[in-house]
Amino acid sequence: MIQEVLGIKPDKVNIIPHTIPLETQLAYFETSKKVKENINYDVVLNNASWLFKNDVSVEDKKWLLAQLASITKPEAYRIIENFVNSVEAGELADWAKIALIESRTVLESDLLDENQVIVSSGLGGDDYRLRYFVVFKKNNAEPFTEAQTKLVEIESQAILENNDGLLEEFNAQSHYITMLVLLPIQADLKNILIKIVNTCNEYGSFLYTKYLITNVKKLSHNEIVHFLKKLDKNESQG
Repeated sequence: MIQEVLGIKPDKVNIIPHTIPLETQLAYFETSKKVKENINYDVVLNNASWLFKNDVSVEDKKWLLAQLASITKPEAYRIIENFVNSVEAGELADWAKIALIESRTVLESDLLDENQVIVSSGLGGDDYRLRYFVVFKKNNAEPFTEAQTKLVEIESQAILENNDGLLEEFNAQSHYITMLVLLPIQADLKNILIKIVNTCNEYGSFLYTKYLITNVKKLSHNEIVHFLKKLDKNESQG
Protein backbone atom coordinates (compact mmCIF):
# COMPACT_ATOMS: atom_id res chain seq x y z
CA MET A 1 0.00 0.00 0.00
CA ILE A 2 1.20 3.53 -0.80
CA GLN A 3 0.77 4.65 2.80
CA GLU A 4 3.13 1.93 4.03
CA VAL A 5 5.72 2.76 1.38
CA LEU A 6 5.70 6.43 2.36
CA GLY A 7 5.57 5.69 6.09
CA ILE A 8 2.87 8.29 6.70
CA LYS A 9 -0.57 8.55 8.26
CA PRO A 10 -3.62 9.79 6.33
CA ASP A 11 -4.09 12.85 8.54
CA LYS A 12 -0.56 14.00 7.69
CA VAL A 13 -1.04 13.86 3.94
CA ASN A 14 -1.97 16.71 1.63
CA ILE A 15 -2.91 15.41 -1.80
CA ILE A 16 -2.73 17.72 -4.79
CA PRO A 17 -6.36 17.52 -5.96
CA HIS A 18 -5.89 18.92 -9.44
CA THR A 19 -4.91 17.16 -12.64
CA ILE A 20 -1.57 18.87 -13.15
CA PRO A 21 1.19 17.58 -15.50
CA LEU A 22 3.95 15.86 -13.55
CA GLU A 23 6.62 17.94 -15.27
CA THR A 24 4.99 21.08 -13.83
CA GLN A 25 4.86 19.54 -10.37
CA LEU A 26 8.50 18.43 -10.52
CA ALA A 27 9.62 21.85 -11.75
CA TYR A 28 7.68 23.54 -8.96
CA PHE A 29 9.15 21.45 -6.15
CA GLU A 30 12.66 21.89 -7.57
CA THR A 31 12.13 25.66 -7.50
CA SER A 32 10.61 25.45 -4.04
CA LYS A 33 13.72 23.69 -2.77
CA LYS A 34 15.95 26.42 -4.18
CA VAL A 35 14.01 29.42 -2.84
CA LYS A 36 14.21 28.11 0.72
CA GLU A 37 18.00 28.45 0.76
CA ASN A 38 17.96 32.24 1.13
CA ILE A 39 14.61 33.82 1.80
CA ASN A 40 13.69 37.09 3.46
CA TYR A 41 10.05 37.04 4.54
CA ASP A 42 9.63 40.82 4.62
CA VAL A 43 11.13 41.35 1.18
CA VAL A 44 9.01 38.60 -0.36
CA LEU A 45 5.80 39.96 1.16
CA ASN A 46 6.66 43.49 0.02
CA ASN A 47 7.16 42.19 -3.52
CA ALA A 48 3.93 40.18 -3.55
CA SER A 49 2.16 42.79 -5.69
CA TRP A 50 4.44 41.80 -8.58
CA LEU A 51 2.19 38.79 -9.13
CA PHE A 52 -0.52 41.08 -10.46
CA LYS A 53 1.72 43.17 -12.75
CA ASN A 54 1.86 42.49 -16.47
CA ASP A 55 5.44 43.71 -16.83
CA VAL A 56 6.82 41.01 -14.51
CA SER A 57 8.07 37.86 -16.27
CA VAL A 58 6.46 34.45 -15.84
CA GLU A 59 9.70 33.04 -14.41
CA ASP A 60 9.91 35.79 -11.79
CA LYS A 61 6.29 35.14 -10.79
CA LYS A 62 7.00 31.42 -10.47
CA TRP A 63 9.90 32.15 -8.15
CA LEU A 64 7.80 34.58 -6.12
CA LEU A 65 4.94 32.10 -5.74
CA ALA A 66 7.33 29.43 -4.47
CA GLN A 67 8.82 31.96 -2.03
CA LEU A 68 5.40 32.98 -0.72
CA ALA A 69 4.45 29.32 -0.25
CA SER A 70 7.48 28.88 2.02
CA ILE A 71 6.41 31.61 4.43
CA THR A 72 4.63 30.55 7.61
CA LYS A 73 2.25 33.51 7.67
CA PRO A 74 -1.47 33.51 6.81
CA GLU A 75 -0.88 36.69 4.81
CA ALA A 76 1.24 34.76 2.31
CA TYR A 77 -1.46 32.11 1.91
CA ARG A 78 -4.13 34.76 1.25
CA ILE A 79 -1.96 36.42 -1.40
CA ILE A 80 -1.50 33.13 -3.26
CA GLU A 81 -5.21 32.34 -2.90
CA ASN A 82 -6.16 35.71 -4.39
CA PHE A 83 -3.79 35.12 -7.29
CA VAL A 84 -5.20 31.64 -7.97
CA ASN A 85 -8.69 33.15 -8.21
CA SER A 86 -7.60 36.08 -10.39
CA VAL A 87 -7.49 36.46 -14.17
CA GLU A 88 -3.79 37.26 -13.85
CA ALA A 89 -3.05 33.62 -13.03
CA GLY A 90 -3.39 32.64 -16.69
CA GLU A 91 -0.67 30.18 -17.71
CA LEU A 92 0.53 30.08 -14.11
CA ALA A 93 -2.73 28.59 -12.82
CA ASP A 94 -1.31 25.11 -12.22
CA TRP A 95 1.88 26.47 -10.64
CA ALA A 96 -0.15 28.72 -8.36
CA LYS A 97 -2.44 25.84 -7.28
CA ILE A 98 0.59 23.82 -6.18
CA ALA A 99 1.94 26.86 -4.34
CA LEU A 100 -1.38 27.25 -2.52
CA ILE A 101 -1.28 23.62 -1.36
CA GLU A 102 2.31 23.96 -0.19
CA SER A 103 1.46 27.19 1.63
CA ARG A 104 -1.42 25.51 3.46
CA THR A 105 0.80 22.56 4.35
CA VAL A 106 3.54 24.84 5.69
CA LEU A 107 1.03 26.77 7.80
CA GLU A 108 -0.61 23.64 9.20
CA SER A 109 2.77 22.08 9.97
CA ASP A 110 3.79 25.18 11.87
CA LEU A 111 0.51 25.47 13.78
CA LEU A 112 0.27 21.76 14.64
CA ASP A 113 4.01 21.37 15.22
CA GLU A 114 4.25 18.32 12.98
CA ASN A 115 5.75 17.50 9.61
CA GLN A 116 3.18 17.04 6.88
CA VAL A 117 3.64 15.47 3.46
CA ILE A 118 2.43 16.60 0.04
CA VAL A 119 1.54 13.71 -2.24
CA SER A 120 1.47 14.55 -5.93
CA SER A 121 0.47 12.60 -9.01
CA GLY A 122 -0.44 13.52 -12.53
CA LEU A 123 -4.12 12.72 -12.00
CA GLY A 124 -4.44 14.37 -8.60
CA GLY A 125 -7.03 13.33 -6.02
CA ASP A 126 -9.09 14.73 -3.16
CA ASP A 127 -8.59 15.18 0.58
CA TYR A 128 -7.41 11.63 1.25
CA ARG A 129 -7.84 9.73 -2.01
CA LEU A 130 -5.68 9.43 -5.11
CA ARG A 131 -7.05 9.25 -8.64
CA TYR A 132 -6.14 6.32 -10.89
CA PHE A 133 -6.73 5.42 -14.53
CA VAL A 134 -7.53 1.72 -14.93
CA VAL A 135 -7.76 -0.43 -18.07
CA PHE A 136 -9.36 -3.89 -18.14
CA LYS A 137 -8.88 -6.10 -21.21
CA LYS A 138 -11.23 -8.62 -22.84
CA ASN A 139 -10.05 -12.19 -22.31
CA ASN A 140 -10.61 -13.24 -25.94
CA ALA A 141 -11.07 -11.86 -29.44
CA GLU A 142 -14.82 -11.39 -29.02
CA PRO A 143 -16.02 -7.87 -28.17
CA PHE A 144 -17.68 -7.11 -24.85
CA THR A 145 -21.40 -7.74 -24.79
CA GLU A 146 -23.69 -5.09 -23.36
CA ALA A 147 -24.38 -7.33 -20.36
CA GLN A 148 -20.66 -7.83 -19.68
CA THR A 149 -19.99 -4.10 -19.85
CA LYS A 150 -22.83 -3.35 -17.45
CA LEU A 151 -21.64 -6.08 -15.06
CA VAL A 152 -18.12 -4.61 -14.91
CA GLU A 153 -19.53 -1.17 -14.19
CA ILE A 154 -21.90 -2.37 -11.44
CA GLU A 155 -19.35 -4.62 -9.72
CA SER A 156 -16.59 -2.01 -9.96
CA GLN A 157 -18.78 0.66 -8.41
CA ALA A 158 -19.88 -1.64 -5.58
CA ILE A 159 -16.37 -2.87 -4.74
CA LEU A 160 -14.88 0.62 -4.93
CA GLU A 161 -17.58 2.04 -2.65
CA ASN A 162 -16.99 -0.78 -0.17
CA ASN A 163 -13.38 0.41 0.01
CA ASP A 164 -14.30 4.10 0.42
CA GLY A 165 -13.60 4.71 -3.25
CA LEU A 166 -15.46 6.33 -6.12
CA LEU A 167 -15.99 5.45 -9.77
CA GLU A 168 -15.71 8.82 -11.52
CA GLU A 169 -15.65 7.73 -15.16
CA PHE A 170 -16.47 4.50 -16.98
CA ASN A 171 -15.96 3.96 -20.70
CA ALA A 172 -16.24 0.75 -22.71
CA GLN A 173 -14.69 0.01 -26.09
CA SER A 174 -15.03 -3.22 -28.04
CA HIS A 175 -12.09 -4.98 -26.36
CA TYR A 176 -11.18 -2.87 -23.35
CA ILE A 177 -12.78 -0.89 -20.54
CA THR A 178 -11.34 2.22 -18.90
CA MET A 179 -12.21 3.68 -15.52
CA LEU A 180 -11.17 6.77 -13.60
CA VAL A 181 -11.35 5.97 -9.90
CA LEU A 182 -10.61 7.55 -6.54
CA LEU A 183 -9.24 5.38 -3.74
CA PRO A 184 -7.86 6.21 -0.28
CA ILE A 185 -4.11 6.49 -0.13
CA GLN A 186 -4.01 3.51 2.27
CA ALA A 187 -6.12 1.30 -0.04
CA ASP A 188 -4.77 -2.05 -1.22
CA LEU A 189 -5.00 -1.32 -4.95
CA LYS A 190 -3.91 -4.75 -6.15
CA ASN A 191 -6.44 -6.68 -4.08
CA ILE A 192 -9.27 -4.31 -4.97
CA LEU A 193 -8.67 -4.62 -8.72
CA ILE A 194 -8.16 -8.38 -8.52
CA LYS A 195 -11.46 -8.65 -6.65
CA ILE A 196 -13.22 -6.73 -9.43
CA VAL A 197 -11.76 -9.04 -12.08
CA ASN A 198 -12.50 -12.22 -10.14
CA THR A 199 -16.04 -11.18 -9.28
CA CYS A 200 -16.84 -10.37 -12.91
CA ASN A 201 -15.21 -13.59 -14.10
CA GLU A 202 -17.62 -15.62 -11.99
CA TYR A 203 -20.01 -14.88 -14.86
CA GLY A 204 -17.97 -16.31 -17.72
CA SER A 205 -14.24 -15.51 -17.29
CA PHE A 206 -14.43 -12.74 -19.88
CA LEU A 207 -11.91 -10.35 -18.27
CA TYR A 208 -8.18 -10.80 -18.68
CA THR A 209 -6.55 -11.25 -15.27
CA LYS A 210 -3.86 -8.63 -15.96
CA TYR A 211 -4.75 -4.95 -16.03
CA LEU A 212 -3.19 -1.51 -16.37
CA ILE A 213 -3.27 1.10 -13.63
CA THR A 214 -1.55 4.50 -13.54
CA ASN A 215 -1.89 7.76 -11.63
CA VAL A 216 0.22 9.73 -14.11
CA LYS A 217 -2.39 10.56 -16.76
CA LYS A 218 -5.43 9.36 -18.69
CA LEU A 219 -4.15 7.28 -21.59
CA SER A 220 -5.25 7.86 -25.16
CA HIS A 221 -6.77 5.14 -27.34
CA ASN A 222 -3.48 4.69 -29.20
CA GLU A 223 -1.53 4.36 -25.93
CA ILE A 224 -3.99 1.76 -24.64
CA VAL A 225 -3.86 -0.23 -27.89
CA HIS A 226 -0.04 -0.17 -27.72
CA PHE A 227 -0.18 -1.52 -24.17
CA LEU A 228 -2.66 -4.25 -25.11
CA LYS A 229 -0.55 -5.36 -28.08
CA LYS A 230 2.50 -5.49 -25.83
CA LEU A 231 0.52 -7.53 -23.33
CA ASP A 232 -0.57 -9.98 -26.04
CA LYS A 233 3.00 -10.29 -27.30
CA ASN A 234 4.35 -11.02 -23.83
CA GLU A 235 1.59 -13.56 -23.28
CA SER A 236 2.36 -15.40 -26.53
CA GLN A 237 6.07 -15.49 -25.70
CA GLY A 238 5.36 -16.66 -22.18
